[in-house]
Amino acid sequence: MDLMKLNLSPRDQRTLEAMGFDSVEKIALCWGDELGLGKAKSDAIINRARNILAYERIRDIKDAEGQIRVALSDTSKATLRSVEHVLGVDVNLKRIVEGDELVIFKPERKPCVVCQKEPVYLCRVCEATLCRDCRFKHEHEYYQAVEILYLERSFDRVREQAGEYKPMPLEKRAVEEARLSDKVVSLAREIGFQGFADSFFSELEGNNLMKQALTCALFSKPEEPVHVLLVGDPAGGKTLAKDIIARKLGSDIELAGANVTRAGLVCNLATGEPGVLAYADGKVVLVDEFDKIPEQDIEYCLELLSNGKCSVHSGRVHETIESHFIMIAFANPGGTVFIADPMREIGLPPILLSRFALIVKVEELEAERRRDLLRRKLLGGAETLEISEWHLPWLCEARKHQPKFVASESDIEAYVARVDKLIEQYLKTPLRRDLRMGDYAKRVPIAMARASFSDVDGLTLEKAATLMEACIEAWQKQ
Repeated sequence: MDLMKLNLSPRDQRTLEAMGFDSVEKIALCWGDELGLGKAKSDAIINRARNILAYERIRDIKDAEGQIRVALSDTSKATLRSVEHVLGVDVNLKRIVEGDELVIFKPERKPCVVCQKEPVYLCRVCEATLCRDCRFKHEHEYYQAVEILYLERSFDRVREQAGEYKPMPLEKRAVEEARLSDKVVSLAREIGFQGFADSFFSELEGNNLMKQALTCALFSKPEEPVHVLLVGDPAGGKTLAKDIIARKLGSDIELAGANVTRAGLVCNLATGEPGVLAYADGKVVLVDEFDKIPEQDIEYCLELLSNGKCSVHSGRVHETIESHFIMIAFANPGGTVFIADPMREIGLPPILLSRFALIVKVEELEAERRRDLLRRKLLGGAETLEISEWHLPWLCEARKHQPKFVASESDIEAYVARVDKLIEQYLKTPLRRDLRMGDYAKRVPIAMARASFSDVDGLTLEKAATLMEACIEAWQKQ
């Protein structure tokens, strides 16, 4: 959402944009001292951002027995924090995201789990009810317990706020959403999948394969992800591609840097803390320096990348983690740069590579393109505002679209033969194209069709097969 919504002074808006706070969502995720405008002014701006997001994204609030159910137009981190802000949800109250609803629970007064006496406290770690004495005998530290009476009063305040809160009227919301949807669909059908790739990554010179692969990932869904791995020399466009996605998608992105990668993406086995992937449910995860992932973390990543679930058992952790996400990973070659045989210099085990639908060898920028990139960075972007401002709404609307397979039987047979040939040729190579290609063969054309709000026809299958083949063939080139 554009900063114009906040009605800031031109000076304040320029200051915030210079620091990277270029959307209402990014500001809603901040705390006052992070904006650099003085605590009082910063707090006021953040509160305004959260109020606007909550007003526009709360569809309905229902007071069920022991629950407050808030229906939302999206469940991004910025939206959830904004809703919790306007309803005054205490950090100790239990709440979960269930589909498109935020559910806030009233604490249950069950007998003390240790001695069955009248409960007084609730453990914040395991939700066990405890009496006054057993609070000190419980397996978790006594300061992890919070008074049930305090939680009940907090819930009652939320219930009162929810009863009085008035979100955007349904008729106004319907008009706004219809207007937005019509414009987005019209633009998407006009310029299509390739148009999105070119305009979204307009700052990137060349690297058309990388743009198409990343666009497939962005238009896939966390439940049926198109995971993408980009491998290239440090002088390639990987970092710029990552920065573009992070900047334009903001709160819908989870970032994992080199330190996170080394500590463990799924679980930090030294501290027992869950890794970034455990908190990335429903998001696009950008993982930098994926080649630094520790060996003991690879097994957990394999499970999460495949089916969104994994069982973690270490000295400190024994639990099942469920998290569905889309991963875009960035890695350097095994020897820092490609020298002789790129396919054998990737530096990651084939079994891990098999979890990625598309593995892209990033093109090295030629001198002329490199100078043009530097010129663009110096003078500003080249894309037009008319296209740029529709990228995020385009993605949000497209994820609601469910393409159908309308290709002819002959087109499907030809497509299956091309995918099977890739498996036959590359099953025992470092790229490891195995039977998981069956999933990818479905998800890639669906993502392409979703981008233009169309169905999967013969032409879409042709484009999908060409993209998968081109990504692999690039590894044969020096």
